[in-house]
Amino acid sequence: METFETETSSAVAASHEGAGEQPFLELAGVKGSSLRATRTGLTVCPCRDISAPREAGDRHWGYDELTDLRLDAYGSVGVIRATIRSSGALLPLLLLEPDQIAAARRTLEIVWNLMNMKRTQGTIA
Repeated sequence: METFETETSSAVAASHEGAGEQPFLELAGVKGSSLRATRTGLTVCPCRDISAPREAGDRHWGYDELTDLRLDAYGSVGVIRATIRSSGALLPLLLLEPDQIAAARRTLEIVWNLMNMKRTQGTIA
């Protein structure tokens, strides 16, 4: 299995811009983890104790920090990966069980369209 070098988010935990922002899409991953799409970007919520604050351990990436999202399959397991703009690194965001992959495809289409819309707005402004 390949080892991937990861990059930490530019804003983490309680200090990230997406903290407290209502997600309009949430994709469930393995063991209680989730990927949330908000107005400003994507937030990865790792599995945690239900009693822990929602932001504890969350990582947020603004849409302007990402250049690509993709869904890869490794056997029956799915992996959502993002390409980080600053480094070009491919960062795994969420692992998926086989029954979560179809929903992930639909969700990623919506997020991809939103990323393109944000990019277009940035170039027009």
